[in-house]
Amino acid sequence: MTFNRRTRVRPDKYQPHNAKAMTVLEQRIIDHLESELQFSSRQFQRDLKRRFPHLTAYNLRLCTYLNADLTTKEIASLLHIEPDSVKKAKHRLRKKLVMEPEDCWGTIMSK
Repeated sequence: MTFNRRTRVRPDKYQPHNAKAMTVLEQRIIDHLESELQFSSRQFQRDLKRRFPHLTAYNLRLCTYLNADLTTKEIASLLHIEPDSVKKAKHRLRKKLVMEPEDCWGTIMSK
């Protein structure tokens, strides 16, 4: 437990050390954007699932974010994980999709 000048602060194991607490409004906006993104890309996800049936729901979600050209930091904040975890997930996804490191995420379905 760490101490601040004014209050005692307990570190939360689910929050990154440098993350600030989100307001209710910010959380609602993020939830809304996330649902809109999921809804607008259902056909993309269906095609991806048909082409790569071994993908998990998490993989499909990550592909959707990558197809929307979100940055690693943006994806990390949406998934509530560290950017390094997103990088590792992208690496594992490239292996599943048999992609080269220089391949663009927008070309997933064109192969």
